[in-house]
Amino acid sequence: MNDRNSITELRMKEEGKESNFSFRPLDEENDVELLYEWMHQKHISPFWKLNLPVEELRSWVRKSVEADHKDGYIGTYNGEPVCYLIAYAIEKDPIKDYYHDQSGDLGMHLLIGPRHLLNKEDGLSLVRAMIYFLFDRYQAKRIIGEPDRRNRIVIPILEEVGGENLGRIDLHGKQASLIVGAKEAFEQSLWANAVEIEMLKRMDTSKSELVV
Repeated sequence: MNDRNSITELRMKEEGKESNFSFRPLDEENDVELLYEWMHQKHISPFWKLNLPVEELRSWVRKSVEADHKDGYIGTYNGEPVCYLIAYAIEKDPIKDYYHDQSGDLGMHLLIGPRHLLNKEDGLSLVRAMIYFLFDRYQAKRIIGEPDRRNRIVIPILEEVGGENLGRIDLHGKQASLIVGAKEAFEQSLWANAVEIEMLKRMDTSKSELVV
């Protein structure tokens, strides 16, 4: 998928470093091999449990693209595909039974593919870009995450960008940490760390109505 109209582009400046990010909708024809590679990585498979044969994963990707309660995106970091991001409707997900949901809430799943980017510096930049993108695209007031409680990299990063850890939940057999991040807290974390994010281009493709 090379249509520039289907891409959101950001530029981030932080601590003397300038980075470029982009996000585009998941492509069921062209992204299966990329996700297959990521889902079979040792730092990903225990959490996502999608280290499936390629044809089974292809079916999962197709269902994801066709679903009306979630949107999937592939993100790049300085031109390299690095992450998979899911935005989902809280009202159609089991997570709604585990906290007091509010109007303006948006659910999020995220995956960072290349293992070498799972460090505090790059991971923090990537998560900042992903959350900025979601707040902008869906005009959400809060973003809700439920990472596996064993994820010692993503959880501290979500807390650093303004997420409030509401504790552990048993989400259908998954021991997770419930993270709630308000837009105001996220923006405050950017200001406090002198992080500047510039929206270079917004994708003009349609999106699901995930926020109520």
